[in-house]
Parts: sequence; structure tokens; C-alpha cells
Amino acid sequence: MSANYSRHSDQELYAAFKQSGKERDAAFRELFSRYERRVYVFCLRLTGNPEDAADIFQETFTRFYRQTQKDERVSNLLAYLLTSARNVFLNSKRNTVPWSPFEDEMVVSHAPMYERTELLNMIGSALELLDTPYREAFILRFYEGLSYKEMSSVTGDTVASLKIRVMRAKDRIRSILSPYISDVMK
Repeated sequence: MSANYSRHSDQELYAAFKQSGKERDAAFRELFSRYERRVYVFCLRLTGNPEDAADIFQETFTRFYRQTQKDERVSNLLAYLLTSARNVFLNSKRNTVPWSPFEDEMVVSHAPMYERTELLNMIGSALELLDTPYREAFILRFYEGLSYKEMSSVTGDTVASLKIRVMRAKDRIRSILSPYISDVMK
């Protein structure tokens, strides 16, 4: 393998990562740099909390680094990492008390609708109100840009059930945001 790891495919890097020595560390660094942002943003959107997202992100890559001891094949690295992050999130959620992330953030904003940032913030706030399966499906589809088939490989759910979850998530977000949008449109 050449010294310029950025030119290699995920599969080549993963094969080098499964070896020992300098190539293992260099391959891991390259894979990490390719996927760190997407995995962290996924964790942040799932949790709605930067500290929790950082913990899940760190645990995801720690598990990934350790898993090379197993003789496991990974064909889609992003899906593998997102699945791992999802599992870490679900495990952590089982062990925590439910919380509401915004008390002060429930104030209605009267910013003009053309401000994309404000709309995205409103959608982000609405996402935090969704149940985990709906929030997860929405994030995988619209923020991660995964196809329903890719989503199915991440979650283990059927394509049909994921389509229903995305539809229900959109309906719920629309319902949550309708009072704010109608106030702004008056």
C-alpha cells in the first residue's frame, strides 16, 4: 500500500487496518478522517446534546478500532459506523432517565422564513420531540442522505417500515412546527 492513503478505497484501507504495524495506524487515521464528521453529526442529531454525542462518537470509534481482532468483513464502512453509533446510542438510552433538552428554547422566533438557518434550527428542535425510531429514520434519510435500502442495513428494519417512519416523522415535524410557521406567516 502506498504512503498516500487518501487515494485508497475504504476496502483497501480496511484490509490494511486489519493488519498490524504502521499501516494499521495510518489506515485507521485515514478512515477516521473520512468519516469522523458524518458519524459525529449523526450522534449529535440522535442525542441533541454535544456532550452525549461526543461520548457516543468516541465509543463508536473505540469499538471500531477494537473490532479488528474479529474476522469480520465490512462492505459498507459508513453503514457499519452508523450502525455501531446507533447501537451505542440505544444502549446508553436504556440506562438513562428521559430528559427534555429545551426549556428556554421553546420561545417562538419571529425571524423571517427565508432564513434557512432558523428553519433548520426549528426542525432540529422538532426532531428532539420525536420518538427515537422516527428521529433516527428522519436523520438517516434527510441528514445522512441514505437510501431506504442503506437505512435498512443500518437499522435492521424493513424498507417498508422505514418508509412509514419517515412519513410519520415528517408529519409529526410538520405538526410541531405549524403553530410557529403560521405565527410567522401572519
